[in-house]
Amino acid sequence: MVTVVAWLYGGSRLDVMATTIPWLFLFLIEMLIAFPQKAGTETSYEARARVWDDMKKDPLVWTAVGLLVLLAIPFVNNGLCVNCDRAVIAQGISPDPPIKFLPFCVNRMDHFHVFLWFATALSAMVATKHGLRRRGKRMLMKLVVWNGFALAILGFVQTATDAPGPLWTPRPDKKWAAQFFSSFKYVNAAGDYFTALFGIAVALWRRSCEDVAAWRAGGTANSQGSAHARFWKRHFYMVPAVVFFFAALNTLSRAAILASTILLAIFFIHAFISFTHRLRRGDKVRRGTIALGIVSLLTFFALVSLPDGLQKEIDTLDADTVLVRMTGKAQHHVRVATELWKEHILFGCGGWGYKHFAHLKMTDEELRVRQVFGGANVHNDSLQFLAEHGIVGFGAMVALVIMLLAPVATIWKQLAKAARFTDSRKAPPKPTALFALPAPAFCILAAATSTYIHSFGDCPLRSAAVLTLFYTMLAAIPGFLPKKEEEDNASRK
Repeated sequence: MVTVVAWLYGGSRLDVMATTIPWLFLFLIEMLIAFPQKAGTETSYEARARVWDDMKKDPLVWTAVGLLVLLAIPFVNNGLCVNCDRAVIAQGISPDPPIKFLPFCVNRMDHFHVFLWFATALSAMVATKHGLRRRGKRMLMKLVVWNGFALAILGFVQTATDAPGPLWTPRPDKKWAAQFFSSFKYVNAAGDYFTALFGIAVALWRRSCEDVAAWRAGGTANSQGSAHARFWKRHFYMVPAVVFFFAALNTLSRAAILASTILLAIFFIHAFISFTHRLRRGDKVRRGTIALGIVSLLTFFALVSLPDGLQKEIDTLDADTVLVRMTGKAQHHVRVATELWKEHILFGCGGWGYKHFAHLKMTDEELRVRQVFGGANVHNDSLQFLAEHGIVGFGAMVALVIMLLAPVATIWKQLAKAARFTDSRKAPPKPTALFALPAPAFCILAAATSTYIHSFGDCPLRSAAVLTLFYTMLAAIPGFLPKKEEEDNASRK
């Protein structure tokens, strides 16, 4: 689910989503019910019993089911679009849905598209959390990275061959002919997707470094081959990380350029402090020089190889531009979406309802200069989900994120507290509260945070690929955390 949907134009085309995702959904549910990953010497029967028992007690599962039920109600509680169904309404038929106090929509196919997004994301999320053990979660992230690696290479090839559209599909609209990268029809969605993959690849790199360090500390380094082999075992995932960083820049998405560069700086500082905090000053200077040399080489390569359009996008990045985009002051979308939500405060106006109702809230001046391309989105995902699904639907979406992060926050707090009583030779760097969380989990969390911040100034989460990756990567974070006592017991059985 999490890899295939990225190839389906990022989930932006209903025709390919509708003929593919339902079958993948049924297959995933079948695998989750019949073949969850076993722990230790568990039998398949014991694994199924454990998973189902855990799922029945997990509020995350019931919240996900509740959200899908909420999104399914509008299919039978359908109203009419004041603009699209004008001829029918003129005949005296009421545009209101049959039951006004329940969730509704005005276009079943549009709403079905949104329903498929969440069916994909939430089923993948639940399967990741309950169907996979810790090692399985890490394997899933590796699969996602190499799938994304293929997508990034595809994007570079398309750029080199002047492809007419994603997957070489011609775009009928000339204005949007260049607004794509790889399989994505919208550059900001592509930019965010590859920025998130950049964070995941760095997380896997840090995990590989930790594994090799643990083998060497345990005296098993010789069994891992030569120093050359150990080098590649540590740094293999830097290859996709570098590719994803340049893929994010090549999308020419200003948000992706800014986000990926900030993440690069954060990851560089975090890694440098982590790797050098126990070294002597001379060794720190030597390693710092090597690290800066590598970064300088990457920067030089970026300057000489990236497309000419990149400089134009970078020149438009300034504090005022970012602030205006994040607050929506330059356009009517934020005001209109807020008014729509106030009218449909509980359940919203249905999937893609914003594009059907927005014109009713616009002034004459706004209608004259109405945004045609991209005008179906508020360019603030949180506000658009709130307007289209109300406080109940959007509250469920936020609750899922909180429930995914709560266990991570609990373990983070425990690790930070334990670090205060750890031998100084084994203690993490300072500030302890930051470095107590394992580096791979920190990197994934930083990438997810970047996606959420981006969503306040654009619409990356309205891509099924990004939405699915967002929920799945959060569900996979426990795979990079220390084992719980009950997991140790289950593995020994």
